[in-house]
Amino acid sequence: MIWKVRRIMFFRIGGKNLHLPKLIGAFLVVASLLMFFNAGALMFESWDNVKFLNKCLQDPNAFPQGFCQQSAYYAGVFVRPDQDSLGVKQTWSLLLEPIASLFLWLIGLLVGAMLYLSGKIILPIEEAERIISERPLRRKKKR
Repeated sequence: MIWKVRRIMFFRIGGKNLHLPKLIGAFLVVASLLMFFNAGALMFESWDNVKFLNKCLQDPNAFPQGFCQQSAYYAGVFVRPDQDSLGVKQTWSLLLEPIASLFLWLIGLLVGAMLYLSGKIILPIEEAERIISERPLRRKKKR
């Protein structure tokens, strides 16, 4: 008869002397905090770029010919020569990437804080055992 027994084993990383999750959490908090501020700065900079591109497209005589289209191209948006302002899709395509990056680093910051404050990680690992037979094993005869 074959029995399948499932057991969940817990491995603890960390203890009285080893605080590896706390160290990893601290590094993750610091790195995520720096990148969060960087993403926030990029978000505000991209908003300033959108406002500048709209001004540039509305008054093309104030800038050299083709400057507005080239600036928009470097920002990641194609602007037609007859276009006098950025469209809604173009504006959102310039703003969504920095906003998403900001939220991504906020999640990293929260995960790092959870690791730092928990002090230990318990990983559930499933183990499957098979028992081949229920009969006792034979002893070898001595010669």
